[in-house]
Amino acid sequence: MSPWLSIVLLGVAITGYAWMMPKSNGKGKETEFVSEAAYNQLLEDLEAENRELVDAVAKFKREQDETVDRLGRRIVDMEQQLKKWSDQASPITATPDYKSPIAAPPSFPTNEMDVPSTYNELLAPSSYPAADSPTYVAVPIVEDTAIEIPPPTIRGRYPELLEMHDKGRSVEQIAKAMGMNKGEVQLILQLVRREEEQHA
Repeated sequence: MSPWLSIVLLGVAITGYAWMMPKSNGKGKETEFVSEAAYNQLLEDLEAENRELVDAVAKFKREQDETVDRLGRRIVDMEQQLKKWSDQASPITATPDYKSPIAAPPSFPTNEMDVPSTYNELLAPSSYPAADSPTYVAVPIVEDTAIEIPPPTIRGRYPELLEMHDKGRSVEQIAKAMGMNKGEVQLILQLVRREEEQHA
C-alpha cells in the first residue's frame, strides 16, 4: 500500500469518526431529555394519584365517623325506648300474689265495764243516759276462746296451678300461663308433694 493511500484512508476514518461523534452525542442528549420528561410525567402522575388516594381515605374516614355517630344515636334511642317499654310493662307482668288473706278472729269484750249488771238497773230511771252522755247497750259476755282456723294448704292457695299440673302441663307452660318464674312453679310443686307426703 502506498503511503499516500494510507494517509487518505486515515483521513477518511478520522473524518467519519468526527462526523459520527456529534450525531451520537445529539441522540444521547435527545434520549436523556425524553427520559427526564417521562420521569417528570411519572412523578406528576404519582403525585396526582397520591392526592386522590389521600382524598378518598379522608372521605371514607368522614363517612365512617358519620356512620358511627348515627349508629351511636340509634343505640341510645333504642335503649331509652326499651327502658320506657320495660317501665310500662312492669306493672302488667308483675307476679300476682296468690296468698289468700286470713281473717282475724273477731274480738269480744271480756269484762262487764260500762254494762248494767241486772235487769232492775236497766229499768231504773238513773240508768237512762242523759242527752249528752254516751249510750251503753247491754251485750252478752262471751269468753275469750281461740277460734281454730285450719291452716291454709299449698293446694288451696294455688288451685289453678295444680290443676294445670294435674292435666299434664309442663313447667314452662304453667309459668307462662300464671305469669310466674319456672323456679317459683317448681318450688310450689315440691311443697305440694312434701305436703301430701306429710298428710299421707
